[in-house]
Amino acid sequence: MKKRVLSLLLACVLIFSVLPLAAIAEGVIPTIVLGGYTSPQLFLFDDEGNIVEKIWMLNLNSVLDVVKKDIPDITKANFNTVIKNDPTYAGQQISDAVAEIAKYMRRNPDGSLPYNTGAWPRSAEESCMAYINAHIDENPNLAGAMKEKRLTPLLCEMRGEENVYCFSVDWRQNIIECARDLGNFIVDVRRHSGSKKVNIFCESHGGEDTSFYISLSSIVAKGGKDAEELGRLLNMTQKELKKTFNLAYLNNVVLDNPAIGVQIMYDILMGKIHFDSPRLIEYLQYANNPLAGINGGAEYVWEANYEWFFNGLTLDTVNRLFNALIQNYDIINILYSFGSAWDFLPLRLYDEVKDAKLNTPEMREKYAVLIEKSDYAHYTVMAHMHDNLTYARNQGVNVNIICGTDLPAVTGSRVSSDGLVGAEDASGAKVAGYGYRFSDGYHTDYSDEGVTCTDPTHDHVAPRMNLDGAYGYLPENTWYIDEQYHAQYIEDQYCTDLILWMLYTDKPMDIYTDPAFPQFEITHNGKFGVHACFNNSPFGTLTQKDTALTVTNLSNKSNLELISIKVEGADFAFEDVYGKKIPLGKSVSLKLKGSIPDADMKNIKLSFYYLEDNNQFPLDARGIFFTVKGGKENNYNKAQPLTEVKERPIYLTMSDITQGMRQFDARAYLKAILITQVVYVRYLINAMKTGVNKIKK
Repeated sequence: MKKRVLSLLLACVLIFSVLPLAAIAEGVIPTIVLGGYTSPQLFLFDDEGNIVEKIWMLNLNSVLDVVKKDIPDITKANFNTVIKNDPTYAGQQISDAVAEIAKYMRRNPDGSLPYNTGAWPRSAEESCMAYINAHIDENPNLAGAMKEKRLTPLLCEMRGEENVYCFSVDWRQNIIECARDLGNFIVDVRRHSGSKKVNIFCESHGGEDTSFYISLSSIVAKGGKDAEELGRLLNMTQKELKKTFNLAYLNNVVLDNPAIGVQIMYDILMGKIHFDSPRLIEYLQYANNPLAGINGGAEYVWEANYEWFFNGLTLDTVNRLFNALIQNYDIINILYSFGSAWDFLPLRLYDEVKDAKLNTPEMREKYAVLIEKSDYAHYTVMAHMHDNLTYARNQGVNVNIICGTDLPAVTGSRVSSDGLVGAEDASGAKVAGYGYRFSDGYHTDYSDEGVTCTDPTHDHVAPRMNLDGAYGYLPENTWYIDEQYHAQYIEDQYCTDLILWMLYTDKPMDIYTDPAFPQFEITHNGKFGVHACFNNSPFGTLTQKDTALTVTNLSNKSNLELISIKVEGADFAFEDVYGKKIPLGKSVSLKLKGSIPDADMKNIKLSFYYLEDNNQFPLDARGIFFTVKGGKENNYNKAQPLTEVKERPIYLTMSDITQGMRQFDARAYLKAILITQVVYVRYLINAMKTGVNKIKK
């Protein structure tokens, strides 16, 4: 008996002494990275599964080979477009060329494949960054296997390249099929790494893949008719579903602007493209050079602010050309056969597009198999995203969302978005719509059955008062970043830090965990110039306790000099603004003078006008909104629930700049006007010099 007891004790000692060693042997939890729509390469394979050719992520020569054959038609197209102002013929020619280039991209109307095509690499081994880096020279196709090309090397540096995997998916599929493939990949990563769990960072379509994987795993875990229907649609048994869709596999998950419905897909399929040209230029301008990692630089695509030049330029011909191209019979049918195109449609717009485009019995029958899966995606998954993600969190999955807000869609839709994905779709929040906010005095109506926050003392109203996160998929686990363009998280050190905190913190977190990462922020992208916060309140909030404003220089390359700060909605100003210099990476404190409104939930706006010393066009501005809290009750008028907000100007006028200068004496006022004029003249001279130099080259 003593021997048995001793043996048992010895076994216990061995078990508990081995556990730490096993944890060390297992190493860090591996990270899976998912990119956006169309980022995975697609290939044509032979019968043995060997790559024949790349059919997506084409090189320029592949495109030129097709273009060369159509020189006469292209000449005729240019003539019709420029002289006759008729882009229809050009749209036909371009779409014919696109259709030829994309011949292997086609899918059958039921979503099946007419050719042996798909994504690569597929295995965890070949998708591991250690393998990619070791074999990229011998297999150039691996260059496209890495997703999020600026974040992933950072993750490799932090966690080891052997612990970072990049997921490639055939993004043409229905989203439930993409989620299935992600599930199989997670199983393979667990096998390859030896880890029981994985972390996931995903952006855009990758966020849709992952949010669906989590949702379908929740559905499978709960069982019932929805799980049975999923098994039928994917032709999988319940046992197979449970192996593929399993919440226990997940640790930390970061959904960055998840494309749970994409506004621009509605614009494309409905032929309603109307490019917001200044915002489109701004979007490109605020992105870093995609070749930065190759040529060793990290400069912006355009150093100066050119978006003002496009203000008022409707690009009507381009809009008509693009719509003509998309609506071409060949192109639209390629899109219709992509389950992902239908699944990208926001839930709120899905039925409208189906009714408009599948408007005959023949069309409905033709796409019935594909649409059945998309119906499941919308009516069973999207419609219950809050329940699905909440269930997952309750099972221990640390899923968090980052959502960009208050930019119009670059394709012309006036919805609050990150330029591509509507904030309502990415987060589930109640959104006022682009160009509007909730009227002063607005508070969350916690008696509304649409509210998903369970604590009526919580405040989820954005500083702009244009969004109420209490209606979101995950009210306590969604961070909103104002004016952050889609996929531009890497241009924003604050957001990059937020992602890394979410991805590699051991304990669960929410919007209250760390004051450094509040529920609401504005983008810290250096092209926006300045950031501001009152000294005794969280960002975006102003209370009677505040006595000063901290203004920070966000620029990556310039010292700033403040010209003025215009205050709208309150009767106060700041001391010593004019000529205040803010060195690169530094902040200044400006003493507040005047009275803070004694009114709860009152919206105010501060407009900052400043000069940059290292910019071709140094005069710039930024508007930042704040909500006054804690004052007297401010009655909300339900009869007028929304207030119109002036759109952020793309370029500055003299009145914009001088309106904020009432606190200065006449001498300083005149000096500022003179500086403004000199800035414009200097810019024009520099622009002409740049143009002449380019012509010479």
